[in-house]
Amino acid sequence: MLNKIYKSKLYSYFVDAFKVREYRRGWLKGNCPSCGRVDKFGINLSMNKTNCFVCGFHPSPINLLMEREGFDNFQDARKFINLYEGRQYLEPVVERIERTNAILPEGYHNLLIGDSLLGRKARDYVKNRGFDIEEMAYKGWGYSVKGNYFGYIIIPFYVGGKLIYYNGRRYFGGGPKYKNPKIEDFGIGKSLIIYNSDALALYNEIYLLEGVINAETLGDQAIACGGKKISKYQISMLIKSEVEKIILLLDPDAIDESIKVGFKLIYHKEIKLIVLPEDKDVNDLGKEKTLELVNGNQWLDYNGLIKFRNEFEYKKKSEFTHN
Repeated sequence: MLNKIYKSKLYSYFVDAFKVREYRRGWLKGNCPSCGRVDKFGINLSMNKTNCFVCGFHPSPINLLMEREGFDNFQDARKFINLYEGRQYLEPVVERIERTNAILPEGYHNLLIGDSLLGRKARDYVKNRGFDIEEMAYKGWGYSVKGNYFGYIIIPFYVGGKLIYYNGRRYFGGGPKYKNPKIEDFGIGKSLIIYNSDALALYNEIYLLEGVINAETLGDQAIACGGKKISKYQISMLIKSEVEKIILLLDPDAIDESIKVGFKLIYHKEIKLIVLPEDKDVNDLGKEKTLELVNGNQWLDYNGLIKFRNEFEYKKKSEFTHN
């Protein structure tokens, strides 16, 4: 089997030479070099195989390279591919956990229901964060009046109208600021989901943020990854989507992580990397001022991202020296 370095180099080669694109489950999809049928040829580097689903043409990836470039032996092909700069290649993630039907927690009430102290405070919290109570209620936002999620705003995650997960955000009483279901509850954890993931199929341009509150501040084109660390599975979802432009809006203390994510996406999508004011997240800043920042920044290519990283690291070292 191919090692990770060769997969990266071959991935870069096939994207350039055969104009293939990410499809799903590890397959790259493009036109068949044998019969010419459009979008019927697949390359799977993890499985070390290719296949035309019309004519059956199926050389190994390295043999396909040798045939196209006219190499007679593997050694020459290896020297050629060694000169190729490898792009970020992500192994397909296999989800092994059996999912169960998700249900909202004990004591859940929709935001519009109930006139108790808990209900009023829940609505005040949502309103004070800048949201329309009725709109959030239609999205399923609610609160819990008993059980493990007592005093928490409940924020459901839906995919295609089906509930798959939820977040709890404390607004009353004690306990951790955030509370999430355990992975064994629904067979899924936060590293395997994206809030508002339906947007990946609906929009050409999206905003990527850490938390749900920040994503909802920007509206239906915004998604949330659930933290500063974006998992390989989530990156894979972004790359495989039809989205062409991604605006990274992680919190101010996560610029290092934004840069790492940028390098993983830069060969697949157009990106903007936005630096928010210190100690301000998107909800603090508000939609209007956030979009002013977004519109004031340029789309980055690979060289632009390197320049951004170098300037950020220089600034960080300078601030550390002065302190």
